[in-house]
Amino acid sequence: MDDPVETPEKPAGKFADLWVRIASAVAMSAIGAIVFWKGGDYVAALLVIVGGLMAWEFRRLILPDASNKDMGLWVMVAGTSGAVVAANLFGFWLAFPIVALAAAILWQIKHKRPLWISAGMIYLATPLAALLVIREDMGLGPVLWLVGVVIASDVGGYFAGRMLGGPKFWPAISPKKTWSGTAGGWALALVYGVFYKLVMGADITVLDAMLYSVLLAMAAQAGDLFESWLKRKAGIKDASNLIPGHGGLLDRFDGLLAATSLFMLLHLLGAL
Repeated sequence: MDDPVETPEKPAGKFADLWVRIASAVAMSAIGAIVFWKGGDYVAALLVIVGGLMAWEFRRLILPDASNKDMGLWVMVAGTSGAVVAANLFGFWLAFPIVALAAAILWQIKHKRPLWISAGMIYLATPLAALLVIREDMGLGPVLWLVGVVIASDVGGYFAGRMLGGPKFWPAISPKKTWSGTAGGWALALVYGVFYKLVMGADITVLDAMLYSVLLAMAAQAGDLFESWLKRKAGIKDASNLIPGHGGLLDRFDGLLAATSLFMLLHLLGAL
């Protein structure tokens, strides 16, 4: 999620990148909608590709000067994508032995920063495997709720932050984010939760839909802050330039990764 930039001179300038962002978002949404509507191996194939690309981006945040020929990169890509394949074939928990195997290889070859790269595989593989399992075991509805809440949090934060401005949320990590954007994200996520219950007929109470929507929005914002912290430590603006107007896949889906992990945790605990 991107919050306001400080451009007080021209109001129109606050939304200068809006149309590029919208076009990219529409294209990504169309691809995602078709794939998740079909389900099954289509979802697995998309997440395998996404996982590999995210692993490449994450490794760039951890080792920004490393070559693409670096062995650790390909171990991380194989571990992350392989975990999704394992989850598709054998179930959610079988993703983790693949990550463990990849991590063991990193330690065996004495690669640079093996702990960070191993943690990165867990950080990526957990929500990607969870998203696959949520679609297959719970259906399309919960996926639409999860993705919709993250989008609502992003959109609410974007417009509230740029229109209202105000005090910064955590300037040391993400200097563009404001409290108004944060609250705007929560508010629109709550509204979407009500929509999910009343319009889409979800099997959940209105109060629970509101509560969990806000919690998922908070998780999405935390995921965004975590990636902002990684980028600041690496000294780079975007994880990559794969998506016009958005940067990389991690820049666009950092919130969804965190929210999906929380969703899966709540599901395993019996709350959802």
